Amino acid sequence: SRLKAVPSTVLIAPRHPNAMLSKMRAAMRPVMAGARAKSTAAAVNAAVAPFDSPRCISASLVNAGKQLQVAFSDGSAFELHGLWLRDACRDDHVVSSQAGERFLDRISFSPEGRHSNGEVADAKVMDDGIEVTWKDDPQLGSIHSCFSSGFLRMYSSVVGRVLEGQRHHQRNQDFQWLRAYSGFADAPAPDLSLKKLWKNEGSEQFQHRDYHAIVSSDASNLELMQAVMEHGVVIVDNMPLSNDSGVLLDFVNNYLGGMQKDPAREEPNWVIKKKAGAVSVSYAQERRLNNHTDQSVPAHGIPALLLVVNYIEGTGYNTLVDGYAVAQALRSRDPAAFDLLATYGNCQERDFVRSRVDSTQEGTQPMLLATNHPIIQTDGQGNLVRVQFNEVFRTPSTVPFEKFEEWHRAYLLWNEMIHGPEFEVEAPISQGQMLILDNWRVLHGRSGGKSSPNRVIMGGTVVREGFHSKAVQLMGGFYPPEQK
Repeated sequence: SRLKAVPSTVLIAPRHPNAMLSKMRAAMRPVMAGARAKSTAAAVNAAVAPFDSPRCISASLVNAGKQLQVAFSDGSAFELHGLWLRDACRDDHVVSSQAGERFLDRISFSPEGRHSNGEVADAKVMDDGIEVTWKDDPQLGSIHSCFSSGFLRMYSSVVGRVLEGQRHHQRNQDFQWLRAYSGFADAPAPDLSLKKLWKNEGSEQFQHRDYHAIVSSDASNLELMQAVMEHGVVIVDNMPLSNDSGVLLDFVNNYLGGMQKDPAREEPNWVIKKKAGAVSVSYAQERRLNNHTDQSVPAHGIPALLLVVNYIEGTGYNTLVDGYAVAQALRSRDPAAFDLLATYGNCQERDFVRSRVDSTQEGTQPMLLATNHPIIQTDGQGNLVRVQFNEVFRTPSTVPFEKFEEWHRAYLLWNEMIHGPEFEVEAPISQGQMLILDNWRVLHGRSGGKSSPNRVIMGGTVVREGFHSKAVQLMGGFYPPEQK
C-alpha cells in the first residue's frame, strides 16, 4: 500500500554491522564503488528512520482530533498535534518521491487563506504505521495520509509529549558523534569525551586502515569516518597506485562525502611537487613548513572538515599536532592566554593566484580573501569547536592597543606548543598511503630537509556538509535532534 512509500530502513550499526543485512547488500552491490555509494544514498531521506522497530500498536484521537495519541511496541506512547502530522506528512500525495519536493498545492498552507486545520477524523493502525483521514482538509479532501512506525517513533521523541516509556529510541545515542557536524543552528560543539586526544608518542600511535577493507562494505566505510573523528588522524594503507588524481577523487567522492570544488582552480584537488627555486613554502620541499590547518582563509564560509592527502610518489615527513590537546593544555596552564586566543581575531589574507605561483595547475580566476577568526574557536559555553591557523597568511593584527602585548605573548606560547616536542609528532608517509585529517582539530606541517626529492602529493578537502551527508547515508537515516 502507500505506506511502502516511506519504508523504515535497517541501520548498519557503527562497529557492529548486521551480518544478514551485510550479506544481502554484498549480493546486490554493483561492481563499481560509485554505484554502491549511489544505491546507499537512495534509501535515505527525512521520512526514513534509522531503525526498523518498534511497531505502532495503537492510535487514538484526543480533543476532537486536534491531537493524536500513539503507542508503540517498545512500551512508549506519545501525544502529537494533528496539525504537526499534517504539516510533517511525507507520503507520495504531499512530497514527490522523484524530486523530493513538497507539492505546493498539497501543503497545509493556502495562498487564498484556506489553510488546513490539521484535525484528524480517523486514524487506523496498519501493517507499518498508521493511516490518517483528515477532517475537512481543503487541500487533501478525502485523500488519506500514511505515516510509518519508524517515522512516528523517531519524530515523537522530538516533538511529542511523552505519555509512557522512554522518550528516545536507543539509536539516538549512536548519532552523538555526528551531532557537531550537522550544520544546524544549535549544533553542539564536538564532544571531546568521544575523542581520544594525543601528544607526541611517536608516529606508531596513529590509526591505520586498509584500503581494500574500507571499500568492501558500508560498515567498514562508516567505521573509517568515525575513526577519523575519534582520533583526528587515519592513515590508509595499500592505496591503488596512480599517476593522476583518479584514485584520490574516486575514494573521496565515494567514501568520505565528496571533494570540495576549489573556486579558483579547474580541478577540485591540488597537486604539490618539488619545484627548483620555489618561492612558496608549500612547494619548497627542502624547507620546513610550519604546522597549520588547511583553509585558514576559507573560500566557502568555514574551513573544510577533512583534509585528504594521497601520496603519488616518494616519501614525506609530515608533522602532526592535536590542536584540541594543545588548546586544552593551554586552557589549563594559562587560562588568560587561552581566553585571548579564543576572543580576539587572527587577521589573515590569501591571494588564491599568487599563493599558487609555483603550482603546475592553472588558476581560473583571481580571488583575494581575508578573515579574522580567533585561532581557538569556542561555542557560547566555552567548548572547543575548531582551531584555525596558518602563519604564512597572517596580516597586521587589529587586536586593540590595550590587549596586543598580552595577545602576542599568548600567540607566541601557542606557536611554541604546536611546534614543541610535547605535542608535535613526525610521521613519514610514502607512496601507496593516504593521510586523512580532521581539519578542525589537527594541524599539519612538514619537516625540513627530509622529504625525498621525488615526493608528489595530491589532495583536497571535504566540507562538513558532505561528510555529514555521507555518514547519514551509511547510518541509514538521520535521527533529528531536539531544538533547545
